[in-house]
Amino acid sequence: MAVTRNGYLLLGIIAVLLFISGAVVVKNPSPSLLTNWIRFAGLAGFVLLAVAAIMTPWSREIYRNFGTSFVPFHHMFAISGLILITLHPVFLAIRLMNATVFLPRFWPFYDLLIFAGRPALILIYIAVAAILLRRFIPGYWRALHALIWVALILGIIHADLIGTDMENPVIFMLFNGLAVVAVGAFVVKRLKGRAGAS
Repeated sequence: MAVTRNGYLLLGIIAVLLFISGAVVVKNPSPSLLTNWIRFAGLAGFVLLAVAAIMTPWSREIYRNFGTSFVPFHHMFAISGLILITLHPVFLAIRLMNATVFLPRFWPFYDLLIFAGRPALILIYIAVAAILLRRFIPGYWRALHALIWVALILGIIHADLIGTDMENPVIFMLFNGLAVVAVGAFVVKRLKGRAGAS
């Protein structure tokens, strides 16, 4: 089955979001090349993970518009986003020569919000592990996998508070809008699940 016009449109929107992620960094570069990569990895990684989350209620539509089954299509975006969002703190740790950038801070509360990307990364890996271990935890893996939405919320809070590129009002609105759409997809997924169970 070939990709439909709507499929190409959606791929185009994703490509534009990734292009914007790079363009905002190029337009306003940091003095350090590594800092530029930190910024791009954070932005593009968030885009890809949000897209992977947004598509979850639409498995039939994915097949109909892209001519491929949902799982490999979803995993393509999820894995790419996982790699980039992992490189975000890895590059930061290299730049600072300090591995504590991976450790969450829980107090004071404002520090938890500022550094919310740290627990977000942990939650993302728990969500991924839930998929890999679903045979062993059949009753719990879906709930654990749903932590990806908590991670996305924490990630956007972290970006809003200290993200260099969030000072750009267009980027701020675009990425927060993407987070809202992702949360909306979670609501739709839950409603569809309840409708199917009734």
